[in-house]
Formats: sequence, structure tokens, C-alpha cells
Amino acid sequence: MTNSTNTPSTAADTPVRTRFAPSPTGFLHVGGARTALFNWLFARKHGGQFVVRIEDTDQVRSTAESAAGILSDLQWLGLDWDLGPVPGAGKNEYFQSMRLDIYRPYIDDLLNRGLAYEAWETPQQLAAMRMAAEKAKRPFRYRQNMPGRAPRGDGPCVIRFAIPWEEIRFVDEILGEIRVAGDEHDDIIIRKSDGFPTYHFAVVVDDHLMGITHVLRAQEHLMNTPKHLGLYAAFGWQPPRHAHMPLVFNMDNTKMSKRDKAKAARHALQLYARQKNDADFQKLAESLQPSAGVGSIPRVDSRAIGDFVAKKNDDTALAAVLAASIGVTLPEIDVHDFRRSGYLADALLNFISLIGWSPGENREILSRAEMLDLFSLQTIGKTSGRFDRKKLQWMNGEYIRRTSVDGLVAAVRSFLQVVEYPLADADDVILRQIIAMYQERMATLAEMAENSRFFFTEPKIDRSAGEKFIARNAGHAALVQIRDLLLSAALWNSESLSPIMEQIIALGEKRGAAAQALRVAVSGGAVSPPLLETLLLLGRDRTLARVDHALALFKADPPEPSQ
Repeated sequence: MTNSTNTPSTAADTPVRTRFAPSPTGFLHVGGARTALFNWLFARKHGGQFVVRIEDTDQVRSTAESAAGILSDLQWLGLDWDLGPVPGAGKNEYFQSMRLDIYRPYIDDLLNRGLAYEAWETPQQLAAMRMAAEKAKRPFRYRQNMPGRAPRGDGPCVIRFAIPWEEIRFVDEILGEIRVAGDEHDDIIIRKSDGFPTYHFAVVVDDHLMGITHVLRAQEHLMNTPKHLGLYAAFGWQPPRHAHMPLVFNMDNTKMSKRDKAKAARHALQLYARQKNDADFQKLAESLQPSAGVGSIPRVDSRAIGDFVAKKNDDTALAAVLAASIGVTLPEIDVHDFRRSGYLADALLNFISLIGWSPGENREILSRAEMLDLFSLQTIGKTSGRFDRKKLQWMNGEYIRRTSVDGLVAAVRSFLQVVEYPLADADDVILRQIIAMYQERMATLAEMAENSRFFFTEPKIDRSAGEKFIARNAGHAALVQIRDLLLSAALWNSESLSPIMEQIIALGEKRGAAAQALRVAVSGGAVSPPLLETLLLLGRDRTLARVDHALALFKADPPEPSQ
């Protein structure tokens, strides 16, 4: 392997096969979704196959719920796979935890050939060895021939791969030639003390056995590639081509991480503690007790909250519970977050495709067919891309306006599977009416769901709007006249109400002022869809009942005394 170069040449008759291999330790990160998308695009563009594999060898952090959630998110995004898990079924051969019998012979082969060996250090001993290296101001590299290795013990051991002390170089399809000097290598662990293979080992065996021709992954995995190439060489296998894509960053140049949720929750909790005089979080903990057991959190006490705020953990599930308890919305990081926020799958896919990839000619709105036509590894950049949430919101609004009503009905039904809004009570007829009211003005489905609450539940009238438009400026008297006009409608339909609405708009000295009083009365605020459509959907009885309630709630201000 001296001065070796990984320049595999995929034969013309070798079918392209890519893979997306997430670890099921949480929801699907939006950066992971982009990796899945690029692998899907590359495979589909070249008439190949897209494989999904669940890498669940970390038995402490991996969960069946996370695996199911990741598969659900991929399905929602429309990234179908040719080989992989079957959603809703049990584990199959595309779960690494089901492939242990496959890995063992390969580990035994390395052991028998002297290319792997047992290592007996405890975590504490390894920490001490690293500390000693730091004090000596030298990098810590674990090698088989290093001094101070632990003797054979009685407990479980790990298996390490004895990577040759030689330079490894390879050609990355995006970054070009990469060189890693021999003294930068460690003898990597390939089997953990619990008997499970590590990521480094299982990924190489699986990619080889599954015929993966191209590995497209984020640049954070770049330094893993030389380790993997060492294993490929040890087995005499042809490695796949590698392409390492730029990372996804926030607009402030920080890496877009799930820890962003914990950071935002901590900041909110610190403000809460000062404003509510609850420095030890005892009041907050007491308010949470009825909800104990939500998600994966068995109990939330003041100490757990204090530990979280003190940065002793970054538990995103706890962050979500605590943020919700004080009315704070956390930043969207995972695909599930964006789905709950009311983004369309096609809009999110379009947006993330442009992070680090340029289709040329300043194109922004792209169909899947256009993405497939334009996508290539040569047009992926080398530097990190920025996640501009304002641009995503704009793009989502554009998609909403370009989508048919039937398409939006389906999207709303999918959205309502993961959130709770009164809109779920609407049948398709009413849902179509609401979509028609909001389609040209909403940026997300959540915005429509929130703003349309008043159609399904009695609104709490905004006090300031009620004072401004009903109690003052002759609004109360106008609302009395409006009530009489509405009572005069022969039928509660567009034909009868349209001329009445014209009279309502013309009431008073300032055109439209009286209509604002009616809007506040029926919707609870100063902004609503067009009034005629609003009244038709609410119906006669609910409209008049809300007008009566507003008249009773906001009395007219007495006239100012004459001078």
C-alpha cells in the first residue's frame, strides 16, 4: 500500500449503486436528507440502484423508533429505494445488527493473517495514555508496536486493525487528490468489546458485499476514508469511488447541528428563570409533572432541568419538552421539524439540493425531473453551504401557489398526521374552501392551520384590536348596523351576502372601517381571509353569535364632552 492511490475505474457495464446509511439515533437531520437526495439523484440519473441501510451497531444509542422515523421521513420526501428495509416490517438484512454472522468470518480472517489483534485497554487506561501524549506535546496514535500497551486481561477486549504505516492517497470525485501520511493513522477498532463491529468495519464489508460503486457522503467523513481504504486493501477488494460533499452551515457560519435545539432551549430557559423568578426551576418542574413520561423522558425534575441548562447534556428530546412548556419554538433541524412546520416535501428537497450544488444559470425552482437532468458530481462545490431559512420560506410559498388544490389537500392531510390543529376536523369540502382562502397568502401549511383556528373553535378576541375597531371610532354603532344588515339576508349564500357586504364596506366616514369591526368580531383579530368567504364558511348562526359576543364584550366609549 506504499504511496497507494484509490482511483477505481467503474467499468461501463458495472451498474451504478449508491447507498444512504444512517445511524438510527434520532430523527433524520436535514443534512442527512441532502446526502440521501444526492445519492438518489446520482443513482437515478445513471440508471442505477439506490440502497438504504440502517447502521445500528451502536446498541446504546440506536432505537427502533428512530429507524422507523428515518424511513418515514425518506418516504415523505419521496426518496424511494430499490434495496433496503421494508417500512412497517421488522428488521431485515439491511440492518447491520442482523448481519453479525456475516462480519465474524472477515474479522477472523484478519486475525488469522496477523492483520488484526486483540487490545485490552480499559477506557480509563486509554484516557491516561492520551493525557500522557498531550503532556508530551505529541499526537496520540494507537499502534500495535507502541510501548505501554495493556497485557492480556480477563475481561472483554476489542479487536484492532493493524493499518500499514504508509501514506494513503486517493482521488475524491469532488475534492480531488487527498493524501494522508502514515504517521497520522491509528490502528482502528473493528470490533467492540460487546462483540459488535464498529462503523469502520461494517461499512466496508457491507459496501463491498452490496456492490456499492459510489459513496457520496459529507466532508465530516473525509478522514474516515483512508481507514476504510486500508481495510479494502487488506481484503484485496476494489473500493468504490468516493465523493465528499460540503457541510450544511447556519447563516452565522456555524455547523447546522441538532445541538442548536439545545442551545436555543437553554437561552429561553435562562430568560424564563429571570422573568419568572424561578432560578432553581422548581416551579417549572412542578408544572411538568402531569406530563412526565412524554417522549423518552421518564421524569423531569428541577435537577434535570438545571443540569440541562448547565450544559451537562444536549438531550434534544428534553429540550423540546422544556421549550414547549414555556411556549418557545426551537429551530428546525430535522426533516420531521420541517414537516411539522408545514413545509412541502418538494419545496424542502428543492431547497436542500441547492446547498452546495449549483444547477447553473441561477436556477432556483427545480422539479425533480430538472434536478435529475442537471445533477452531476462536477457541479457540487467544495465549501460549506448556508441554510437560509428566509429563502426556504419564500420557496415554500412559491410551491404552495404552484400546487393544485388536490395536491394541497393531500399535503395538508399528511401535515395533519404529525401535528394537532382543529383543521383536522375539516372534511375535504371545507378544507378546499380554506385552502382557496389562504393559498395566495401563506408561506407554510402551519401558518394556514394556525390562522384558520377561528373557523373551528371560538376565538379569543384580541383586546387591542377590539378596543381599536369596536370600542372606538364608532365601531360599536357600526357593528350594531352590521348585525341588522346580516339579519336581513334572505339566504346565507354569496348571492344574498355580496350586496350586503358592499353596504358594510361603505358604512361610516372611512370606507372599510366598519368591516374591520366585523372582522375582529368573527375572527378574533384584525387580519383574516376575505370577509365574504369567511362569513359563508362560518354560517349565519355562528356569525351572528360572534357579533353579539363582541358587542357585549366591547362597549362603545362615551362621547367626549363638548367644550
